Amino acid sequence: MGVLLRLVLLACCITLLPGQAEDVSAVVALLAALTSSALNGYLQAKPVLGVTLGLYILACMLWPPFGLFVPLVCYDALVMFQATDRPGWLLAVIGAFGVTVVNLPVATGLSVGALLGVSYLLAYYTVALEKNDKMARTLRDNAHELTLLLQRQNQELLAKQDYEIRLATLNERSRIAREIHDHVGHLLSRCLLQVGALLVTKPHGPHQESLTMIKDTLAQAMEQIRKSVHDLHAESFELRTQVEALVQEFTFCPIRLDYRLEREPSKDIAYCFLAVIKEGLNNIMRHSGATQATLMLLEHPALYQLILQDNGAGARPDTGQGLGLKSMLERVQTLQGQMTIDQEGGFRIFISIPKGGKTREGSHHR
Repeated sequence: MGVLLRLVLLACCITLLPGQAEDVSAVVALLAALTSSALNGYLQAKPVLGVTLGLYILACMLWPPFGLFVPLVCYDALVMFQATDRPGWLLAVIGAFGVTVVNLPVATGLSVGALLGVSYLLAYYTVALEKNDKMARTLRDNAHELTLLLQRQNQELLAKQDYEIRLATLNERSRIAREIHDHVGHLLSRCLLQVGALLVTKPHGPHQESLTMIKDTLAQAMEQIRKSVHDLHAESFELRTQVEALVQEFTFCPIRLDYRLEREPSKDIAYCFLAVIKEGLNNIMRHSGATQATLMLLEHPALYQLILQDNGAGARPDTGQGLGLKSMLERVQTLQGQMTIDQEGGFRIFISIPKGGKTREGSHHR
């Protein structure tokens, strides 16, 4: 846009040349004005603008034809005045016009003054356009940032919603399993006892065979319910969901969770990890004084790893005597795993459990 406005001013200034067509200084003035305007338009630097404008005013004093292009040369000074609101630029333009009026004929000087007014209006339009363009870019950038923020928050809400739904589903499965085990299972067990008592007290009764069939049917039903409850309870446990729930409930200090288990580990390993995490988080709250904690669960081709560390420097239970740490170690060793503890720069528990590691005979899990 600035180039187009400069061309308009140049064309208007050239219309004043016919009376100076044979003057070599007029051609030199045209070239000087073009050079000055192009240089200022490209660099847009105040020092360069001040030097070129001062030199051009001096040229106007020595060679009157230079005054014909004052509107073009002063355009950048008027833009600077509109942008900075500093009167020095306007005074420089007025001085250039004063020199022009003195050295040129009255009619030509009035024409230059009119073109200078046009230059002022074009400068005002240029600055207003730049301000509007800058404001539009700012609004666009703010709108884009707000859109990204809303998208990120929407994704977080959807992820949280999925997590809440998954957790509620698993909790409901666990509740149903408990209800079946506590009520239906107990009723069937009582029925079995009652039928068994009848068979003992009346071993030769007329309904001996029927009672035996009923007992067998109840025993089969009891076995099926026990199996269904066990399967339902197993389905209601998901390690990632349980770990995320523990992390969300942990408010003692900020904690970062890095969960990188591609497949759900066996129930023995999952229960072990969950128990270790619970005990480790309790130890952080009771002993650490930490301001940051990190929980990592990693999967490798042959083993699973759990790393729980914090930056606390508070008193810790002795690594060989703490009951909580002993319990952790026993659980890990039961699954043929290893546990190491590092207390440099905080407290760090590092656990490795092989995949497919079976519980050792004679050990008790959970």
